[in-house]
Amino acid sequence: MDKKKLKRHDLVYPSIEARNRLRAEHLVGLTGERAFLVAAVFAAASPIPGIVRREEALAADELPLGFVHPQLINGSRIRVAAVLKESEAVKLQRPYELAQLDFAASTACMEAAQAACVYAAANSIKLGVLGSAGLELATGLPFTHTDSDLDLLITGVGLTQLQKAYVELQAIGQRFRVDIDLEVELANGYGIKAAELFQPTRTVLGKSLTDVQLLKKEAVLEILPQEA
Repeated sequence: MDKKKLKRHDLVYPSIEARNRLRAEHLVGLTGERAFLVAAVFAAASPIPGIVRREEALAADELPLGFVHPQLINGSRIRVAAVLKESEAVKLQRPYELAQLDFAASTACMEAAQAACVYAAANSIKLGVLGSAGLELATGLPFTHTDSDLDLLITGVGLTQLQKAYVELQAIGQRFRVDIDLEVELANGYGIKAAELFQPTRTVLGKSLTDVQLLKKEAVLEILPQEA
């Protein structure tokens, strides 16, 4: 797997050998329920991928990933920061691929995700599913619950279409009583919150795999695809 092709929110699946290594490394010093869940995350048969995250000072062939188990402990999930070798990755999945999957909705969050994906497909919008909903789609495990928000990713749209999509997705959220957070993936590798773009400010917060910085809104608008 080419590390240079990775983007924020990508899902990376380790090999069985890599899962065995990660399980052994991350179980050191753990006991009880936390140890049980960490072991489950890295079990050979586990379907749980790692989410690409930002970390500095890694070797050129190392991939920084974050793993999450669907089960809650005292209202919080077990999150494990891990490092994978490029040669240990066996599959890459982008959030946009998840939006193409057929799935049955078991929570309000997944119902909203279903409606959002239908809307995007009908309007030729490239939409991705992130967060708990994305992990549920990728694994089939119950990552979402009654209070889950829905995180979405959008790219390849101009300002007018983005505004229309934002309004429609917020309406979908209201229909299912689910908060929807829409992130815009820019061609320069940064992600910004759509809500910030429509606020009366001169800058927006941009996040990439290498840094976080304030981007001038006028520069962001120039990056968006130009509309006829």
